[in-house]
Amino acid sequence: MSLLLPPINSTLVATITPIHFQPPFYHTSRASVLPFIADKWLSLAAPIIGYWVWSLLFHYLDTAKWPYFESKRIHESPEVLSRNKVTVSEVVKAVLVQHAIQTGLGILWFEKEEDILRREVYVDHMAKMAWLAPYVARVVFVICGRSGEDILKRHGQSLVQWVYWWGIPTVQLLWAFFIMDTWEYFWHRACHTSTFLYRNFHSVHHRLYVPYAFGALYNHPLEGLVFDTIGAAVSHYLSGMTMRQAIVFFVISEVKTVDDHSGYKLWWDPFQFLFANNSDYHDIHHQAYGIKTNFSQPFFTNWDKILGTEMTREQAAKRTRRPIKVE
Repeated sequence: MSLLLPPINSTLVATITPIHFQPPFYHTSRASVLPFIADKWLSLAAPIIGYWVWSLLFHYLDTAKWPYFESKRIHESPEVLSRNKVTVSEVVKAVLVQHAIQTGLGILWFEKEEDILRREVYVDHMAKMAWLAPYVARVVFVICGRSGEDILKRHGQSLVQWVYWWGIPTVQLLWAFFIMDTWEYFWHRACHTSTFLYRNFHSVHHRLYVPYAFGALYNHPLEGLVFDTIGAAVSHYLSGMTMRQAIVFFVISEVKTVDDHSGYKLWWDPFQFLFANNSDYHDIHHQAYGIKTNFSQPFFTNWDKILGTEMTREQAAKRTRRPIKVE
């Protein structure tokens, strides 16, 4: 195949290498995204702030009892009080402990601010795009054949810039999602197949038979450390994301977990609209009939589908003989 493709010579590479610095809207060359806090500390604070802001929003809906949102509850309000085996104050204390642990580990995990700035902020983006250009050209030739040369001559610089600023970061984020899902699925499943792990650790989380938003991280401290904190650190490291990308990833992960435990089925909620692994999907896992299914969290349902541990709401309704709520 390669013999049929035009050579990627230096002239072509020079043609497609960007010569003007045109960063996207999200880029900033400042030492920190926000002027009053370093990125390292923002990466630790932002997920916690996101967790409590999103939790309090759902808590407000719980207490306001607006008819529209009451109709979207997965469980009736009295069930939260009657079926859960832990008090709200105990849940809050446990979540605060987990947030303290993840903050402490983050302080140890991340490098010094000066090292982060030198490696990730004070970099020559133009030189990096010049390095990337021949690889982009090769991929275009593989996909498009000989017509790739004309495409590169007309759109090469824009394509290289797009790959650098959008393509690679998107792939890194999706890869981090996959790593996090894989990490949590197999740990989660192990906690339900091992009597020791379930009885001594994971059963704490399942005291919430009827989940609610700020109980999302109600776990045994050791489980929270392994599942969420170390899982996020491993995903960040293996995906090769920068600190600023990690801030986005950590916030999405934390807020998504809250949403999955919200107890509301809202089709227009972005987390429920974009992800099949949502509050309704995860609620099935918290019920006695579904406790051996729907281990996937927090993003996709791939591992449940592949390994045969998925239970849909239709299957749950047949098992419990309860009607499905129509949106």
